[in-house]
Amino acid sequence: MLRMHLVIKGKVQRVGFRWSVLHHVQTAQLAITGHVINLPDGSVEVIAEGEIEALKSLHRFATKGPDRAEVREVSEEIVEIDSRDYHDFSMG
Repeated sequence: MLRMHLVIKGKVQRVGFRWSVLHHVQTAQLAITGHVINLPDGSVEVIAEGEIEALKSLHRFATKGPDRAEVREVSEEIVEIDSRDYHDFSMG
């Protein structure tokens, strides 16, 4: 089990970014738990827990975002975990 932490920078707030990430997780039926939230500095944070293929799918989506977004930078950290800290995937 892995935990991926992404911080997405660019024009990523007020463009439906969080909703589109949540929608991607649900429609792609990714077995991911975690959250997507806006940060005070204008970036978006994603914390996702799951298997590598599901996390890769989410990462690919996050590097593009919805049509109105302009992703300039994505920082990523992945660590192994023993158990999940989240029970579902939510938008904050």
